[in-house]
Amino acid sequence: MKHNELLEIGKEVIEEKGYELVEMDNRLKKKPPRLIYYVYREGGVNIDDCAEISRGIDERLPELKDVSGSYSLEVSSPGLDRLIKTQDDYRRNRGKKVEAHVYTKVDGKKDFIGTIVDYDEDSVLLEGEDGSKTRLSSKNISAMRQWIDF
Repeated sequence: MKHNELLEIGKEVIEEKGYELVEMDNRLKKKPPRLIYYVYREGGVNIDDCAEISRGIDERLPELKDVSGSYSLEVSSPGLDRLIKTQDDYRRNRGKKVEAHVYTKVDGKKDFIGTIVDYDEDSVLLEGEDGSKTRLSSKNISAMRQWIDF
């Protein structure tokens, strides 16, 4: 199966149903073979949403001539622990509290917790709980994910 065709079919079905494709994980050459689509919608994604999208994708996969053998098709939300790494990820997480770790210290620190208040092609602006703002270069961010309060 060609990666780009799988990606395009998934994206079309997902968007037709009012969701956004975050990422596709093609593990068809591994054991066990799996194809995973991660989807997003403001307000969240539930199990019924995932089942509906999965049925839609499954109906379209036979369009690819080289779809054969057994494999698992999974549809999931990205999860809170997924790394935030693209412009679309920044957009989806704008206004949300995140933790960020950088390669090179910024203002004497390598770890930050704050809310994404702005972003551009080159950087992300975080606002701390005390109102302080720190701009982090996208290239300097080693990891960023949503902050999870326990």
